[in-house]
Amino acid sequence: MNDTETRLRDYLHAKADTVPDSANGPGLELDSTGTSTRRRWVPMAVAAAGIAAVLTLAVPYLHGLAKHDDQPSVAGLPAQGPVSTGAPLIPYTTLVQNNPDNPLDTWWALLHDGGKTVKNPGLKGNVVARTEGGWLVTSGYPDPDKAQVAVLSPTGKVRPIGPLGGDAPRVSPDGTQIAVALSKYGRTDNRVVVVDIRTGKEVASLTVKIPNLELIGWNKDGIWMSEHSPNPVAVKLWKPGSTDVRTVGTFSAYTLDVTRSNNIVTRITYKGNQACVTAATLGAKGLEAKREYCFKATVAAPYVTVSPDGATMTISTGVAVDIATGKVTKLRLPATAKWFENGIFEDPANLIVVDESGPAQKLFRCAVATGECKQVATAKPDETIRQVQP
Repeated sequence: MNDTETRLRDYLHAKADTVPDSANGPGLELDSTGTSTRRRWVPMAVAAAGIAAVLTLAVPYLHGLAKHDDQPSVAGLPAQGPVSTGAPLIPYTTLVQNNPDNPLDTWWALLHDGGKTVKNPGLKGNVVARTEGGWLVTSGYPDPDKAQVAVLSPTGKVRPIGPLGGDAPRVSPDGTQIAVALSKYGRTDNRVVVVDIRTGKEVASLTVKIPNLELIGWNKDGIWMSEHSPNPVAVKLWKPGSTDVRTVGTFSAYTLDVTRSNNIVTRITYKGNQACVTAATLGAKGLEAKREYCFKATVAAPYVTVSPDGATMTISTGVAVDIATGKVTKLRLPATAKWFENGIFEDPANLIVVDESGPAQKLFRCAVATGECKQVATAKPDETIRQVQP
């Protein structure tokens, strides 16, 4: 999924510059979660202006599907015991400011995962996901033709995999493969390349007539892709092993989130002064809405995360929505908490979120059934936290 922050950031950059950020290939500033990228601080007022400029394509109002702020604070999941304060079960990195002259130049310094701590061996990229043999990382190489995905071992050894120029990897649903886009500005024919993580070898590829090719995500339906653009564009779908490419619909692609472990796709739209998040699945004619949740639009763009079992979606306004029933749980984070990125589920019942308020960032574990949240980790005042997919 996750990637809303990255795509929103890229949109703002595209509006600010004549040449899109993806001019030499998507995700050159390292997607992260390579699903992203180096952490970017975007003023919320600017973000609001960008959102208003492009979010003009709204899904029809779906009678009986809309759920709003005034829903009762209950969820369809069974209640559980007290929330644990134990260490997060997901990996995360702490980032430090490496260039005093450029506050946006932030690298990860330490990777934390299950009691293991690995120092950065010199990568400017990001840790993307836990994988066999260690963790999937992006190199952050400044020359896009030499950028490459790699596996970082627990001893700090870096093993490059896949083609040169491949960045912003999307992990397969079973976690054994990655997909990268090979795309250059000005070229209309670009490639999607699938790589086996264990061997590092290419196992499938597809040439598509999509300029500035960007991979949105990979789930059970296949690899989602589109042109990197702030405007509504055709979103296409390819299942490795097939030669067929399907057009799903026309969307502002950065408003879509694809969760690799299930078939739920979420989309953010705006209706007047309301923001709406729609959870949908792929049907014969395109996306079919399963649940819509609307709320008063705020200055900051909302961030959406779907649980690994596809049952719950959480939104950075501080709620968890049961997709089947529409019932809502309010997450009881501190009143001062600021949640400006996607959360990550440890398991179907527990979400880890970053609280960016105060002099030091904090990690909280929240039970989506009860809304109870407890602090589980704290960064140093001069560090920031980036969560990593398990």
